[in-house]
Amino acid sequence: MTINLSRKRTLNSFFRDHQREILIGFCVLLVLFVSLIFPQKSSGESFWLSLFLFLLFPFLAIRFLLKEPLKDFGLSRGDFRSGVIFSSIVTVVFVFISYLIVSRPELLNQLPVTPGIAENYWYFLLFELFLVLPLHFFWEFFFRGFLQLGLEKRMGVYSLFLQAFLQTIFVLRGPWIFSSLIFFSALSAGFIARKSRSMIYSFVSLWIISISLDIMIIRAIHQMAK
Repeated sequence: MTINLSRKRTLNSFFRDHQREILIGFCVLLVLFVSLIFPQKSSGESFWLSLFLFLLFPFLAIRFLLKEPLKDFGLSRGDFRSGVIFSSIVTVVFVFISYLIVSRPELLNQLPVTPGIAENYWYFLLFELFLVLPLHFFWEFFFRGFLQLGLEKRMGVYSLFLQAFLQTIFVLRGPWIFSSLIFFSALSAGFIARKSRSMIYSFVSLWIISISLDIMIIRAIHQMAK
């Protein structure tokens, strides 16, 4: 029996040259797998699971496995001018799109709304500040920072589309309009992160868009109830 030593050396070289990307890819797949199979029946369960999977786990992987600075994964000021310009454009565009969607009853009915936030202003405020805001930060750090910017050195612009696709997986079973919003907003957030070299600007942009959409939905609900 003969052993193809050249093929073995080629495989070894491949794993040696791409071990960083392989490690990031393994961590991403592990997080997505656990998140998809773990039951999330309440906002609290979603918060704590996201905290561990989308923030703490990749943070520990960066610090102790990759041993790289967090700024390489978007946790920095980055290019302030590009970040502000592109995040402002994306925010205005998506707020306008949200308005067009909410103004059509057949599309409005496909958008989810958390029970209780439409009836109580203080509950709405606490919900947006202490649940939605940190959740957006967790997701931005994982998808735009750890995944996209982490794989960008090897994958280039394809990492932008990969992170948008993987984030959309979580809502594929939902209405098509909501899945489309998630995909294109993730794509836009990835563009902001790519241009600014930071996930901070996309985080703020998507949080503002999310709040604006919730306000529009609540307003439409109250108008229909009159």
